[in-house]
Amino acid sequence: MNRKLFHVIRREYLQQVKTKGFWIGTILIPTLGLVFVYLQVLLSSTLIPEGKIGVVDLTGRLYEPLLLEQKSVSNADEKPKEAGETEKKDALETHPRQPTTKITFFKVDATAENLPEVRRELNERVQKKEIKAYIVVPADGLSTGKVEWRARSVKADLILRESVERALGRAATKERLRDQGVDPAVYEKARLTVSLDPHEASEKETSEEDKNVGANLAVSGVLFFLIYISIFVYGAFIMRGVLEEKNNRIVEVIISSVRPTELMLGKIVGIGLVGLTQYAVWALFAFTLTLPGIVGMMGLTGGSIPSIPGGTILAFVVFFLLGYFLYAGLYAALAAPFNTEQEAQQLVMIPGMMLILASMMWFFAFNSPDGALARFLSLFPFTSPLLMFMRISVQPPPAWEIGLSIAILLLAIWGVAWFAGRVYRVGILMYGKKPTLPEIIRWARVAD
Repeated sequence: MNRKLFHVIRREYLQQVKTKGFWIGTILIPTLGLVFVYLQVLLSSTLIPEGKIGVVDLTGRLYEPLLLEQKSVSNADEKPKEAGETEKKDALETHPRQPTTKITFFKVDATAENLPEVRRELNERVQKKEIKAYIVVPADGLSTGKVEWRARSVKADLILRESVERALGRAATKERLRDQGVDPAVYEKARLTVSLDPHEASEKETSEEDKNVGANLAVSGVLFFLIYISIFVYGAFIMRGVLEEKNNRIVEVIISSVRPTELMLGKIVGIGLVGLTQYAVWALFAFTLTLPGIVGMMGLTGGSIPSIPGGTILAFVVFFLLGYFLYAGLYAALAAPFNTEQEAQQLVMIPGMMLILASMMWFFAFNSPDGALARFLSLFPFTSPLLMFMRISVQPPPAWEIGLSIAILLLAIWGVAWFAGRVYRVGILMYGKKPTLPEIIRWARVAD
């Protein structure tokens, strides 16, 4: 390696790593992530729907079944004390995993004629927080399934509302069965919840970790976001570093001993190493979190913190580096001709918009990794660092597609490096009038 280039890389790396902001961000981000996960676990175990709910039953048939249904769900975690308590036995068989609720229903007598008056009274009680909400079951509620829900806000208490919906649905189903001459107890015993056991179409047995779609989505999404945000953040670091040195006239001193292209490359590599350092610290942090003792302290069970396959980690490192070098060259080239960050924003938005486009397309890569759109975007160089990584983490494409994507990316990096080097060489010492995009392109053509 060129000695001068090595010194530039070392300077850029130490300049970033020695700052308090770097270490605060490096430590603060995983700490906040840990706090977030712990709070999620804590809240999920304590979040129980509760509240006093008024029931206006104009059918005259749903209140009692609703009350019995809610009681059976609330007592589903209790063991039957007597052999004859069939209601509790059914509750244990039908709702073994549902959490205990603290919902209290009370009957509100009303008719179609006095319903407006009753509704006004109940609205006042809701606003005074005497009751949580109330429901109005119309006369045709058993046939239409439409039940009115009234609360202080339609956007709040979603868990409570869903719990009431489920209880109403079960109660209404049993009443409709009675209308058809079917004993609801027979239906409850015959009802079976079917769950699909996913396996890949191969001779190799699918592991339980691979079957956990939610965990796979979470891991892929987190790593996808890390690539996206890192390219954005470290690209911005390069842009600000170029502008700062140019405004302080430091660059005029530096290029007296270092060629402009070496300065640009050293800046890109140095800041890239800063990113890898940060990831190494985060990886150590993540490894520590997965230790059994730490998992137990968090109140989690085995499998709650998913492991990351080695292939996914390798794909993450490869496509992060390739994507970083591609966009870092663009950021450096587009920042060099300008004097202030405000002037550069107009052109710097171009790589930013391409990154945003790639981030918006992640769903296609996750939901249909072999679709035409996902395959095209995973080969297009300005979106492939994100989209090909997502495809690999979800459903690895053929090896030739991965190889082709990497080859196209390397070719694009070479083209961007050629363009950036020529523009940087001219623009880094250019002051005064803000250049236009056609002028910048002309610099690239005529630069020596």
